[in-house]
Parts: sequence; structure tokens; C-alpha cells
Amino acid sequence: MKEHEVVAGADGSDTGQGAADWAAQRADGLGLRLHLVRAVPDRGYFRQPVQYAEAVAAARAMLDRERARVGTRHPALRIATSWQPGEPAPVLSGLSVGAEMVVLGSDRSADSRGEGFGSVSFQAAVLGHSPVAVIPAPRAGSRTGVVVGIDGSDDSELALTLAAAEANRRGETLTVLHAVSKAPDAADPGRRTERGYSPKPDSRTLISIAARRMREHFPGLTIHEALESDGGPADVLVRGAEQASLLVIGCRGRGGLRNPIGSIAEKVLLRLPCPTIITRPASQPAP
Repeated sequence: MKEHEVVAGADGSDTGQGAADWAAQRADGLGLRLHLVRAVPDRGYFRQPVQYAEAVAAARAMLDRERARVGTRHPALRIATSWQPGEPAPVLSGLSVGAEMVVLGSDRSADSRGEGFGSVSFQAAVLGHSPVAVIPAPRAGSRTGVVVGIDGSDDSELALTLAAAEANRRGETLTVLHAVSKAPDAADPGRRTERGYSPKPDSRTLISIAARRMREHFPGLTIHEALESDGGPADVLVRGAEQASLLVIGCRGRGGLRNPIGSIAEKVLLRLPCPTIITRPASQPAP
């Protein structure tokens, strides 16, 4: 299916408006339609039928206001709106089929155990069939540059390609970042082959090869190579993207095949340093 729109979850909040603006800028730049979506709980959620009708009317009114607000900033942009019955994450998952990207805001923070996290962002990242961009509340100061985390997995290869294309399109630099553990990972000695495991390339070589490939695909792109060992991968990604305009990560990395979304991506979502795109699993089946 040809990608024809950027889907943005809309709720009328400041962060939701920020996500809609981010999605509108992307759709406008790519010549795609922007689809603003509001999920309304099913009828059974409401005690009285009139409450459901009021919720639908409120959703329609909010979407009309958002379309007018975004349209003023992007007069040439095609904008569609729709309210959808159901919970936000499954609704966005269904609409993600054929979408170029799903965009939503997140302004919730987690406690030390990860509780209180904006579950819609997490669930959308798990269930989506397209890349998912999660946009945090705006922060003061200028930001520039695209950061991508790689680990040599197929999923990080997808993230690398998307990040390079984004940096090239934006006219910004790309930083290829790899976090290396100070201690060997006995659980992941290398790549699986028909004859067993083959050794991983050393970390510096891994980054150099990745950067060289992207320079060949995007000759004018400035690429920085970064190898970090101070902290876990999620900590390194969050710290490395603190001043970036965009962070791109794979949905899963090495050893993450048992879970629909990797623990590194989950931890990054808890502490969003900047707008963050999560690519789809390389092995994701067709919907």
C-alpha cells in the first residue's frame, strides 16, 4: 500500500498540539496528507447515551479547531480529520497500516519504577505498523542534528537508514551512536549463522562501516561517529540526544526478539530527550 498520509493523534492539549504541528510540518514537507485523529471510548464506556453523544460532539469540535489552527500555519496542506471509536492505541494501530508515520505527543513522566508512563505512547509503539514518532513537551533552546542508535541488528539498520534520510532531508548532521558495554555480554556473543555464532565486528568498526554506507547513499551528509561506554544504551541515547532535533531508534535490538518492543526503546520512551522516531521491527509480519 502506498504511503499517503501522516497520522497524528489529537487531544487538544498543549503537547497534543505540538505533536500535530510536528506532524503537519512533516506531511507538508513530504507532500502527504495530514490525518488528525481523536479516539472516543466505545458506547459501553458511558453510563448514559447522551454522554457518548456529548463525547463525540466534543471530539468533532476539537478536531475542527485543530484543523483550523494547523491550516493557518500550513495553508497548502491537505488535512483530514476523523473521530474513531475505541481506545487510542488500537485506533492508531489500525490507521498506521499504509501511513508514512504515526505521531503523538507525550508529556507524562515516570517514577523510578516506570509507573505513570504515558501508556498510549508505549502501546502505539508496540502495535503500530508504521514508524511511530513520540513528541515531548517543547523545551527552551535551539536544537539541531539527528542522532541514531545502532547495535548491528537488523532493526538498528532500519533505524540508521531512516535517520540518514531524515538528516539529509532536513539539512542537518547525523550522529551515529553506539553504546558498548564495559563488560562482555555472554548472552549475545555474536550473529547467528548456519554453523553457529560468528563474532561481532568490534564497536569502532561497526560504527565506521555504518557511517561509510550512509555517506555513499547521501554524499552531502555530514556524519559524526560516536562510541560511548559511560552507562547503559538507553542512558547513552538519552544523553546523546539532549540537544538534538530528532532521535531515531530501532524497535528492538540484539536479544529483543522475545518482546514486541525492546527494553532500550522502552526506557528511552520514559525519558524522551527530543522528538523520537521508533522504527518497526525488521521481522514484523504484514498486517
